[in-house]
Amino acid sequence: MRSIQTGMLIALCISLFSCLSMAVQLPEDMVYVTEEYPPFNYLENGVPSGLSVELIKTACERAGIPFNVGDIRFMAWSDAYRMALSRNNTGLFSMARTPEREPLFRWAGPLMQCPVVLFAQNTSLRTSRPENRDLRVVVIRDDIGLYVAKEAGIAEKNIFQVTTPAEAVQRLVDGTSDVWVYGQYPGESLIQTIAEDPESFYILDDLGRSTYYIAFNPNTDQKIIDAIQTGLDAMKQDRRDEGSTTYEKIVGKYIGPICADKSQTRQQITDLVNLTADAISRDATGTIADIQNGRHPYKDRNDPSLYVYVYDTGVTMIANAAQPELAGVNFTGKVDAAGKKFRDEIVTGAMKQGTGFVKYTYSNPLETGIFYKEAYYTLVTGSDKKQYVVCAGRYLSCDEI
Repeated sequence: MRSIQTGMLIALCISLFSCLSMAVQLPEDMVYVTEEYPPFNYLENGVPSGLSVELIKTACERAGIPFNVGDIRFMAWSDAYRMALSRNNTGLFSMARTPEREPLFRWAGPLMQCPVVLFAQNTSLRTSRPENRDLRVVVIRDDIGLYVAKEAGIAEKNIFQVTTPAEAVQRLVDGTSDVWVYGQYPGESLIQTIAEDPESFYILDDLGRSTYYIAFNPNTDQKIIDAIQTGLDAMKQDRRDEGSTTYEKIVGKYIGPICADKSQTRQQITDLVNLTADAISRDATGTIADIQNGRHPYKDRNDPSLYVYVYDTGVTMIANAAQPELAGVNFTGKVDAAGKKFRDEIVTGAMKQGTGFVKYTYSNPLETGIFYKEAYYTLVTGSDKKQYVVCAGRYLSCDEI
């Protein structure tokens, strides 16, 4: 009972903190600026739309901050970037957070992550690709592509900056640049819109992922930024009602699940589940308390994405080492962001066959977004003679999808 009360107290504190943030007053000159960068931010029939727009709007609503999407200003990225640098009370999104940019802005997020890739059109690059330093690269001025290109070892003399994606695409078409360094999701979308022959473009290489935030002019009232951050955090924690969080549902609407950079093996999760089941069979009360307190090994001290959670046979969460506030919640019929009743499947499978695996989608404490995941489960009778379904999940790597 104590673990359930603890979870309810955590949830109450989160709710109270959110309510306290509602006292923040928005300056009359507050403005948000952005660019056409689908699926994160774009105009649809003249209305600002997209993943980041919806996240920010929902976070502001939760924080009690007025936010009208019609007031978002769309412009070239370089203009938006420089406006956020120079104008007080300006928020810029979606902005990759880098060490170079860190001291220039105040930040709220993260919103989502996106691979940064090399787009190419010249088919000869597939078979006779130059070294990175020798590639002729085009980037958008002040875009993350410039930083990523330099980190990838591309010679600065070979980097050409333009103002718009249309100019970047044209340089690939006319052969004055070999590759365009840009975010994969928006790049793919914009190429479909801009290029005469979008099917001729391809991804030559993946240079890693960037994580996007809202960047605020440093003179923006910190109370506003804190309130928006509180709203974003709350959207990632409201799993109790529907089984998936508001954040997961919004991300699933625009992008869906992705693979994880860091994964675990099936052996790791089966070993953890078996160890936990054995402990519950010998001391159910003490083990459940240790799980709720997030003690190692039930929540791995070196990998917080590797943890144990336990259901009863009625699909009520008994303990969760990573999210103790979920203890006491009945998840019957509740779904992940893709609409899968994976918890019902876990408990049903345990009652029928004892052990097994179930795939689903879920947030990841190590990365931003929603991810492909699979759980291993086993049915065990505790020392208190009650039956428990013990589970641990692992995030799937890209070569497993």
